[in-house]
Amino acid sequence: MHQLKKGTDFEIYEMDYSSNNQLQDVCNIKQPVLFEYKNINPNFFHDMDDEHLDILNPHDVKVKDIRDYYKDDIDSVDYTFMTYQSADTLITSDTKSSYFTENNHSLADDAGMLQTFQSNDEFLKPPFTVITNYDILTGSKKTHTPLRYHTNERHMICVISGKLSIKMTPYKNSKYVYPNKDYDMYEFWSPINVWKPQRKYFNEMNKMKFIEFDVMPGYIINIPPYWWYSIQFNDTNTICTSFTYNSVMNCIANIPNTCLYFMQQQNIKKRVTKIITDTTDSHDNDDDTESITIEDTPDISNVL
Repeated sequence: MHQLKKGTDFEIYEMDYSSNNQLQDVCNIKQPVLFEYKNINPNFFHDMDDEHLDILNPHDVKVKDIRDYYKDDIDSVDYTFMTYQSADTLITSDTKSSYFTENNHSLADDAGMLQTFQSNDEFLKPPFTVITNYDILTGSKKTHTPLRYHTNERHMICVISGKLSIKMTPYKNSKYVYPNKDYDMYEFWSPINVWKPQRKYFNEMNKMKFIEFDVMPGYIINIPPYWWYSIQFNDTNTICTSFTYNSVMNCIANIPNTCLYFMQQQNIKKRVTKIITDTTDSHDNDDDTESITIEDTPDISNVL
């Protein structure tokens, strides 16, 4: 099945965008694809400047601490809810390169920006798409996302401001990364920090090759399904958007994983959510959080 095809070449494809059909043909090769996009839809970048993004301030976003992924005996990493304004303050003042926000799929609609994001569909959306998700993501300077893979038809990340660095390796290296299939959060990730490898994983890192490259403002990177990848936010003002598309055939191919996710949700009654209370340098230790228990309300928008 084409949906389960996995790219294996250690190379990134750079293209000059000419049409949506051309883009889909290149993406179907299942290799990373980089192209300039600002000249294709300049109005989108205008509508995503700092002045327009102020309307996000009162709306909730999900914030994660990358350090949680590297703790011992952790199988699932939860997020913290806070307003976009609070998250922005946390991220810009964070000196430990720890926090990032992502998977805010309802944010565009909540903030009245849905049409702004939908304006990209004519340029990026593959045919027969049945599920579309938009996201706004950012992180502290030099923080990164975990090494992980996705199973979507398309997952495109667009850099609005700042700069991203990305490390990627093909799925065939899964045997070296200790993959964790987290069906609580529907996330497939590795405990290895590829930007600063832990000593216990030195041997595995020496067996793997990575593609490493930067994504500049105005560019889009398409990350193929089943490629392991981690992104690093290089500047304090790095703002990105993402566009995720799934077709009928992709949904069918993902039925086994989707079923496991929904079965797992039946076992979740309560979830402990971390509340960030202090991130200043006046505390030398990392014990700057406390926890409360809340009713679990799973976000299924990221499942397919």
